[in-house]
Amino acid sequence: MTVDEKIFHTLKEAFPSLKLMKDDFYLIGSAALILSGIKIENIYDLDILVSDRDADFLMAEWGNRRIIGHAPKDNELFSSKFARYKFSELDIEILGELKVNKMGVWERLEISDSQSITIDDFEIKTPTLNEQKRILQLFGRKKDKDRLKLIDKKLSDSYVF
Repeated sequence: MTVDEKIFHTLKEAFPSLKLMKDDFYLIGSAALILSGIKIENIYDLDILVSDRDADFLMAEWGNRRIIGHAPKDNELFSSKFARYKFSELDIEILGELKVNKMGVWERLEISDSQSITIDDFEIKTPTLNEQKRILQLFGRKKDKDRLKLIDKKLSDSYVF
């Protein structure tokens, strides 16, 4: 199964619950990059940015899927209502009201420019490529900087002179 197929399969598996959420939510991270046309060979989870109340809803809805004891990396950089859930192809990490620590100040991640992707009559939002660049710059880790190079290559290849 290709990485795209794993993403679609996992999202389809999660759709019944995602459809019931009250607030906007966004697929972010590597899966969003892949769905935006960036070539990434393999991923292990989907990152979904949600409101706190939708994070609470999914904690109840997916309680039997929750991976107990899984703690996110980079606790000094990120803060959210976090939980990781087991699905058949990829795990899903829920990030409720994600905040990023920038020089001691916690900034809430807000998506200001998004695009919609439709899968089997269900719409999922991802940040646009330019918005994903902004997010990766905000995060600033080595892997984020590596992803920025992939976006820049994709955007420069898109322009025909």
